[in-house]
Amino acid sequence: MSGPFQAGELGFSAGVDVGDLVYADASALDHPKLERVAEAATIADETRVCLERLRRTLADAGCALADVVKVNCYLTDDSYRAEFWQTFDEVLAPGPYPLRVTQVGGLAGEARVLLDAVAAR
Repeated sequence: MSGPFQAGELGFSAGVDVGDLVYADASALDHPKLERVAEAATIADETRVCLERLRRTLADAGCALADVVKVNCYLTDDSYRAEFWQTFDEVLAPGPYPLRVTQVGGLAGEARVLLDAVAAR
């Protein structure tokens, strides 16, 4: 087990490398303030920010978005689902698309979208 990498603010790690698997998460928050970053104005924008942050974290572990095999997607409101899915699919096009589970619930601060992914090398 290699352990956490890309340490973030407040003691969080953006990713953990465990053998052939990489676990990573991403939100569009400025963590110390728990505020959404300015470029995450719409759900589509917030989804793109999350996916870009996820891409960078995975790159640090030698992976890409195409290596993601499973992603848990969290939204704070079910009304965001269609816009989120459309943007998610556009960014990952032409695939491969990972197994995706989308859940609705509370998130930290102003976050409306959170991604929790597993990538395989």
